[in-house]
Order: sequence, then structure tokens, then C-alpha cells
Amino acid sequence: MLELTGGSAQTIHTDMIRLAFASPSVLAVAPMQDFLGLGSEARLNRPGTTRDNWRWRMAEGALDGAQADRIRRMVEDAARAP
Repeated sequence: MLELTGGSAQTIHTDMIRLAFASPSVLAVAPMQDFLGLGSEARLNRPGTTRDNWRWRMAEGALDGAQADRIRRMVEDAARAP
């Protein structure tokens, strides 16, 4: 996947979001966990299981102004802002 994004293991989460945003699709959705660069501890769903899915919640204060600005710039750079 790194060959496709041109990024590194440290930036793969934002690289994948940029790749999705650059697609010609009408809608691009990215999980907040990816914007925040969280690991497997923040998984929303575990395929093949019937328990403890859909329980992840973003912690209060997890999104600061600088992170919100980075997300806004990513959306604007991809011309996905209304």
C-alpha cells in the first residue's frame, strides 16, 4: 500500500484518507480513528465477532484545534468542501 500512497508507515493513515478524498467518487468517508492516527485499540468493529462491536467513542478533547485545521485543509485541498 505504501507504493500506492507514496507515504511511510508513520503517515499511512492520512495518506489513505488523501487517496480516498482524491477519488472521483461523490462521497468519501474516513473514520475519525484514522484522522487521529489511532491504532487497533480504537477499532469500531471486529469482523467475525458478535460482541463488543460499535463501542468506540472519541474521548473528549481528542480533537484539538490544530487537528481540526489539518482535517479542514485535507477536505479543502481535495475540493470536497461545500
